[in-house]
Amino acid sequence: MAKKILVVDDEAPTRELLALFFRQQGYQVGTLSCGSTVLQELEKNPCDLMVLDVDLGDANGIDLLLPIKKARPSLPVIIFTGINFDEEIVQRARQNGASGFLGKTQPLDEMLKEVQRLLGT
Repeated sequence: MAKKILVVDDEAPTRELLALFFRQQGYQVGTLSCGSTVLQELEKNPCDLMVLDVDLGDANGIDLLLPIKKARPSLPVIIFTGINFDEEIVQRARQNGASGFLGKTQPLDEMLKEVQRLLGT
């Protein structure tokens, strides 16, 4: 069975692009546009990996890491953002349980490599 990725981003074009890209790579993909429903979605539809935006409009992805990792400690979560990763953001995200970091301007093949590394595929 194909591994499932959950993409959480408030920007529809980004969500749709990532969903299409990962489906083309053979993954199942779910998407969410806001942080407030992440925990309910994880309970109803577990995933194997999450791509989580930092700025979700209604929530901060780094702050969401704590309850996500409490609910699913082994879930790999890639922090995905359009802002630069300064040392403070990276340190906070690591402390909260982030598995990886990617910028929205990075090529999709780099994202795929990180996903494959974390999923062992």
